[in-house]
Amino acid sequence: MAFWDTSALLKLYVRERDSDRFHHLIQTLPEQTAISQFTLAEMHRALWAKVFARAVPANFAHKAYREFRADVEAAFLDVVPFERAVEEEFDRIIPICYRASPPVPLRTLDGLILASALTARTARLVSTDSRMRAAGTLLGLHVLPESFR
Repeated sequence: MAFWDTSALLKLYVRERDSDRFHHLIQTLPEQTAISQFTLAEMHRALWAKVFARAVPANFAHKAYREFRADVEAAFLDVVPFERAVEEEFDRIIPICYRASPPVPLRTLDGLILASALTARTARLVSTDSRMRAAGTLLGLHVLPESFR
């Protein structure tokens, strides 16, 4: 399973400079695509942030979110539910990240999303977020794209 962070997933629904790279990546990865249950809310907020920043038209967020949810309903995106195992994994990884040298100051939601990926036993993390990428590498995930920025 390849686990997609919202930072990368957003590029599939909003046209950005490097969207083609992520469309190609999702088409070429052999695994099922997984996301966290938290990504459902995070994606909604991220789309509205694009509207607020005037990066997309006012009616875009609603349309793109419907498309995203349709992909979830069609099981194109496998949702890892928030369960006790995710909480326990979160409790395990936070000290690892903060005790690392250099430390990876992981935010709460990012930690929960990474805990979801690890609980689902994913081997790959697709992310453009520098903290998520650093934490993913620290925690033994193969982070994609391999070179970013």
